[in-house]
Amino acid sequence: MSKTETVRRLAVMFFGFFCISMGVALLTKSDTGTSAISVIPYTVSLLLPRLSYGTYVGLFNALLVLLQIVLLRRDCVFSDLCMQAVFCVSLGMFVDLSMFILSAYNPQAYPLRLATMMAGVVVVAFGAYVTLVSRMGVGAGDGFARAVGRLSGMQFGTSRVVCDCSMALIALVLNVAFFHSLVTIREGTVASALFAGMFVGLFLKRLKPLEYAILPENKKPIQG
Repeated sequence: MSKTETVRRLAVMFFGFFCISMGVALLTKSDTGTSAISVIPYTVSLLLPRLSYGTYVGLFNALLVLLQIVLLRRDCVFSDLCMQAVFCVSLGMFVDLSMFILSAYNPQAYPLRLATMMAGVVVVAFGAYVTLVSRMGVGAGDGFARAVGRLSGMQFGTSRVVCDCSMALIALVLNVAFFHSLVTIREGTVASALFAGMFVGLFLKRLKPLEYAILPENKKPIQG
């Protein structure tokens, strides 16, 4: 891979991170819950507001990287973990940036909140699509699901659903225990779980011309 191609792929990857963070911010601003991967950090940020939401997102993703090391041990790929570490730091910073950008946006009417929620789901999915086509590695959430799948024998799609449901369940317990109501896990969390993957698949299928325009090297089959 040439330096020019590497720089281009990194730029695409970071743009994908920004889109994911903006989608997370939109979901959060909709006040209908947030995505499974960010629902625990968001809950903790409300319980312990000394650190920013984005900082907790970065720390939670770093925890997922550490759990992969514990689960896989010698089977860990060092370069893959390094890229996931970059994802942790970048996503946390971008979440704080996105929340700042949307700081003045506080939808009140429920239809507008629902529209904001669906916009968040689509933007998160588009960001995930962009990071996938960059071919620079996977995020900590996907890496953790992949490790769980490898140890359990589950297909990746199944293990990702199991991991997302587990995160949502933990957040649900925290909501009931500390808020005595559902504050951070609501219909937006369910919508993200149900539709984000569908939109990613749609983007992968329909946006090939865009992918090849930005990264013409992707026309070549992946080696190995």
